Amino acid sequence: MIDQGSVWILVAAPSIWAAHFLLSYWVAAIWCAKTGPMASLFEPRWIIVALGLICTALIAWLGVIAVRRYGGVFVIFEEITDSSERGRDRFIGHVALLLCVLSVVAIGFTVIPGLVFATC
Repeated sequence: MIDQGSVWILVAAPSIWAAHFLLSYWVAAIWCAKTGPMASLFEPRWIIVALGLICTALIAWLGVIAVRRYGGVFVIFEEITDSSERGRDRFIGHVALLLCVLSVVAIGFTVIPGLVFATC
C-alpha cells in the first residue's frame, strides 16, 4: 500500500498520531471513570508511554521509507521543481518525512501530560 508512487505515505504518520491521541485519552478517561477523580495515574501512564513508543517506531519505519523515496540529503528549504515522475516521488518523500517528524513531536506532546499529572 505504501509503495513507490503511492500518496498514502502522506496520511500514514498523522493517522498514527491521531490513533495514539485517541487511544491515550480513552485509556486515561476509562481509568479515571472507573477508579475515581483522585486515583493515581501510575498504570495508565505506562500504557500511554508504551503506545507512544510503538507509534514512534511505526513512524520511524515510515520515515525510513520516506528517506528512501526522497533520495537526498534532508534540507528544509530545498526546492523540488522537477516535473517528472522522479521529481514527484522526491517531493512526496520530502513532505512525508516532514510529516513524520511533526507526528513524532505531536506524540511526544501527547505523552507529556500523562507523565506530568499524578492524579485524575
